[in-house]
Amino acid sequence: MTRFNRSALLGGLCLAAFSTPAFAQDAAPPQDAAAAVAPTDASEIIVTATRRAERLQDVPIAVSAVTSQQLAATGFKDLTNIQYSFPSVQFGQTPNDAGFRIRGVGTLGGFTSSSELPVGLVVDNVVIGFGNPVQSLGDLERIEVLKGPQGTQFGKNASSGVINITTKRPDMDKVSGSLFGSYGSLNERDIHGSVNLPLGKNAALAIYAFDREFDGYVDNVVRNEKWGGQHNYGGRAKLLWEPSDALSIYVIGDYSKTKTKGPGQLWTLNHLDANLTAPGGLVGLPFVNLAALGVTVDEHNDKSIDDGAGYSSVEYYGASLQADLKLGDYTLTSITAFREQKEGAFAFSIDGLPYEKFYARDPGQTRRSYSQELRVTSPSGRALEFIAGAFASRQETGIGLGQSAILRPAMPYSTFPTVSITAGYNHTDTTTNSIAGYLDGKFHVSDTFALLGGLRLTHDSVTSHNYSTVDPDLAPFVPPMPSNGFTPSGTVPYATRDLTTGKTKATKLSGRAGAEFKPSRDLLFYATYARGYLGPTVTFSGLTGTRSNVKPQQVDDVTVGAKMQFLDRALTVNVNAFWDKYKQLQTSVFNGQEFLTENAGAAEAKGFEVELVMRPTRSLSFNVSYTYSDAKFTDYLTACTDYQNRTGLAATVCDSSSGTSLYQAGGEALPGAPKHAVTAGVTYEQPVGDALKFDFAMNSSLRSDVSYAVGDPFQHQDGYVIVNGNIGLGSINDRWRVGAFVRNLFKQDFNAAVISLPFTNGGYVNWRTREAERTFGVSLETKF
Repeated sequence: MTRFNRSALLGGLCLAAFSTPAFAQDAAPPQDAAAAVAPTDASEIIVTATRRAERLQDVPIAVSAVTSQQLAATGFKDLTNIQYSFPSVQFGQTPNDAGFRIRGVGTLGGFTSSSELPVGLVVDNVVIGFGNPVQSLGDLERIEVLKGPQGTQFGKNASSGVINITTKRPDMDKVSGSLFGSYGSLNERDIHGSVNLPLGKNAALAIYAFDREFDGYVDNVVRNEKWGGQHNYGGRAKLLWEPSDALSIYVIGDYSKTKTKGPGQLWTLNHLDANLTAPGGLVGLPFVNLAALGVTVDEHNDKSIDDGAGYSSVEYYGASLQADLKLGDYTLTSITAFREQKEGAFAFSIDGLPYEKFYARDPGQTRRSYSQELRVTSPSGRALEFIAGAFASRQETGIGLGQSAILRPAMPYSTFPTVSITAGYNHTDTTTNSIAGYLDGKFHVSDTFALLGGLRLTHDSVTSHNYSTVDPDLAPFVPPMPSNGFTPSGTVPYATRDLTTGKTKATKLSGRAGAEFKPSRDLLFYATYARGYLGPTVTFSGLTGTRSNVKPQQVDDVTVGAKMQFLDRALTVNVNAFWDKYKQLQTSVFNGQEFLTENAGAAEAKGFEVELVMRPTRSLSFNVSYTYSDAKFTDYLTACTDYQNRTGLAATVCDSSSGTSLYQAGGEALPGAPKHAVTAGVTYEQPVGDALKFDFAMNSSLRSDVSYAVGDPFQHQDGYVIVNGNIGLGSINDRWRVGAFVRNLFKQDFNAAVISLPFTNGGYVNWRTREAERTFGVSLETKF
């Protein structure tokens, strides 16, 4: 690991405790009631990584899990923060790095909203194609992270892995409920509660509601505003009905809304070349006086000088119906789901400057999806265990007017010309239909040896439309004439784009094969080969409407692992080594003018993972997890970077023989992918007398340095360590608890990304993140 912040590294090494374990300690109810299985030890967890309930230590794939109690111990409130609990998981916030990554690989596709997600998100058996329906962690039972291709077991293609989330199921046995409240730094408040109501002997209703808010943490010194604050609220209702021993019906509906204070991109200046700060430069006198504004341009800058007002709001809602019918020893399962994400009107500026060089508006977009899954699960414990099914989905994106963006190239010298770089309102709508059949299972050759295998046949078809319309809010063009002193004004005349249609489709076979050897209950060895598939798409660029027909992405994965328990299961040691080879990589390619989503060569990720859990007593637990992942491009041809051009490197590292200066980035790391990641921690719980108990948890997450773009050393984040703690006192029967927590104890400063500043030559910005702020807080919770 290179270039670590000294205080962060010392802070991490001085602690005997590190972060949240990659293995859950407490048993959780199975996701499917029809597949119920009970743990034999309180330290075990039941997971549904293979779509049937099994002990985590019995699952022959690379999977990690945490319970809701372990998530609560970190003090984090947002689903994206699970990256600090699983070392193999990262979450990118920038447009070219948005979404989850596993083992360093995830979304690399720029602004296209129609691309599939390489890392699938599944909530209560429903495949989530976009957005985040989990805006509060208080209703979760557990989170599982499955690494490598998972298409033969989970609805969509999921070529790089799956994050599988299970919320708490209704309980038919008793009336119960909970109420939680916390208050912390930046006026952070989190209130959530639940109630469980049995409805007769064979049904139950569970309702959960939450309200979570915090103030902004980026100081905009030009507008005198705090940016970055959020307000999240919503709820989830669940009805479980079992009219007979053979039939179970589970209905879930959820709604949430997120409001953001300020723009989505929280930019502060990181670096400016000398030409930008020289007198007359874009960020120099007389246009900008950084000293007078109190701004220090570096990686720790938390002051914005952007004058563009920003705001946004997003609503998520959906419903699902799961029906499980027992047919003898087999179970037939049907899962029907609908989801919608509706963005409110928003505006943003991406020039990072105190005058309006770039500005964009969007009246709001809507995404919508429908899915239907039907599967048959064979009984456990037989020579052949299998799951077979069919999955169909329809996803619609770009339901709305589109986006309008302007550029004033002459700024700050003049407000004219104003150029509509999107030709008015740029509109793209895409419909993606997918249908698949799959079969996955295990054949027990003997009591200790089994063969693993699965196949999936998928057909995807995509239709996309693009056009632009006049933006009536843009100032009309006024030509030079005597009445205005021959000074033109308004918007340069532009021509709208006619309707263009793009279509693509593909039919692909994917699957896996492997074997497991289980000589005893406490030892499991496995090896698998899997081929994953990420569907095709059609994209149109936001500036010129350039169409890209993107071919399917393919990944070949080899994983070899072992799951072992020693010392009467007081010590758990899980290890695996992996090699992933990606072909026809779907990524964002810069053509010298704009980013296009295209197939850009290949990439690979190889490494290993080690996860340890030690429970010397029932009250004390230690855990450490380490992931080494060398994720890099093996073939990536893109436009020569601004850095290479302005420093003269282009002449030696770029090829201009084709007429376009191109850079081969093979061998460079994937964006945002650390080679080393560690999470580790300690938990302690001890009775105090007969009525009370004391609990303590300390955890830490370490990441090595990362790059956010190829061919540019300025787009880089040093490694860092963040440390969290939680302490509490409550009743012995868990009726109430009073606690205190801290996140980022040592106030380790870091950025979600460092990227080049658009429309400059030599400017870079920090993408600030809430997790870089130190947060102290107190909490109170009660259960009945």
